[in-house]
Amino acid sequence: MMTKRNKLWLISLAAIVCVSIVASLLSGCTGGTTAASETTVAETTAAATTIAEETTAAETTVVEETTAAETTVVEETTAAETTVVEETTAETTQEINFDGKKLILSGSTTLLEVAQLWSEAFMEKYSGEITVNGGGSGVGIADLINGTNDIANSSRQIKSSELDKAKTAGKDIKEYLVLYDGICIVTSKNINIPELTLDQLANIYIGNYKNWKDVGGPDAPIVVLGRDSNSGTGEFFLQKVVQLNQTNKNDYGDNVLRLQSNADVTNQVITNNNAIGYIGMGYLKEAGDKVNVVKVKFAKDTPAIGPTKQTVGDKTYPISRDTYNYVNTKKFSEIAKAYIAFILSPEGQAIGEKAGFVKVK
Repeated sequence: MMTKRNKLWLISLAAIVCVSIVASLLSGCTGGTTAASETTVAETTAAATTIAEETTAAETTVVEETTAAETTVVEETTAAETTVVEETTAETTQEINFDGKKLILSGSTTLLEVAQLWSEAFMEKYSGEITVNGGGSGVGIADLINGTNDIANSSRQIKSSELDKAKTAGKDIKEYLVLYDGICIVTSKNINIPELTLDQLANIYIGNYKNWKDVGGPDAPIVVLGRDSNSGTGEFFLQKVVQLNQTNKNDYGDNVLRLQSNADVTNQVITNNNAIGYIGMGYLKEAGDKVNVVKVKFAKDTPAIGPTKQTVGDKTYPISRDTYNYVNTKKFSEIAKAYIAFILSPEGQAIGEKAGFVKVK
């Protein structure tokens, strides 16, 4: 692209050439004006040179002034951006503190231990006072509807009937998926059954199969352990296994001993012969090698799969499930929001995995 300076030089040069041509023509016509023509050409050239030099000087001044102005703008902009960054950094690094603030959680016994770990880590980092109670998923959701807790821990999804009650009570319930879990089938050490189908498990818990020989085991009565009616784990197992994904209306048989927590089931399986029970994946570590873990098959002709982080995370394990936190958005305090954000953060999810669950983020 041609600059303004180059254009001016071309114009000056064109003027000189034109003057020269005119002078030559005049010289040819008059035959006696050569000296005058040469003088005119010289004067014109000098004038053109002077104009070009003045123009260049003027342009240089403009360029210098523009550069100085641009430099000032850049310096001012940089200074302004630096100030914004420093202010933003100061806001980001400002310590969050919930000293004097309280938070109450209740519900799922499956999530009880990990919720306690989350709460301890949160209070150490941000202060505040967090109380964690069990009681079962149904209790936690009822507490939320009644307004006696801030967050409900649940190992099952909230029911439509519970949502209706919440709406009637003027509550607006919001759901947070917090961890994946697998319901693990465990037996006493004297029972060595490597695998069972969902249908076989259903028949055991309905009461159709009452002897281990019915599923290829020893000739011994089956001691069947389940969870009580407030348990989210018990509710999920009923729908997923006993009712075979709610394709029927079967219920637990009268032979099922209904217990309050995962820990209760674990202890009963450990201390009794011929027992079978189900516990959350996070409780396998506690059970250790004192129980046998049974692999589960969707059907007779499908592979038997054990509960692992991989199989629970990708839902290939037949009794995989989601776990939740529920809040009432109309009573959603800053400390409650911060707690939810914390448990869904990489740090919070790492705590969940260490407790035996599978992270969702």
